[in-house]
Amino acid sequence: MKDTKKFARYAITSVVGIVIVLTIVLSKNIFNLQDPIEIYKALTDAFFIAGVLITGYGLLIVASNGGTFDMLVFGVGRFFDLFRKDMMKVKYKTFYEYRTAKQDKKQGFGYLILVGLVFLILSFLFLWLYYKVA
Repeated sequence: MKDTKKFARYAITSVVGIVIVLTIVLSKNIFNLQDPIEIYKALTDAFFIAGVLITGYGLLIVASNGGTFDMLVFGVGRFFDLFRKDMMKVKYKTFYEYRTAKQDKKQGFGYLILVGLVFLILSFLFLWLYYKVA
């Protein structure tokens, strides 16, 4: 069961990356290009953007797990709690309660960074091919 869930995370992240790559490649009309330099340029751009987006999202989760955004999220939540009719139903009354509850709910991030790095490596491979042909 755990291996299936782990595989699903990698698969879904990879599919999202491939969709990003295909969107960029199709927007650059790569199938009508004849020059290998232009093809490698388009592929480099597509894989680099997908890799940066996926890796960046993973690094945001790392920062969030470390508590970087806790005070901001708690403050915004408390601001919107001011507009509630029943203030007794507020989930966390103090920042300490929020912080201790959040420490138990850390998200995984390794699959995002790994898949993002694979896309970045593919981008650098196409960049190398670009310079080799140019």
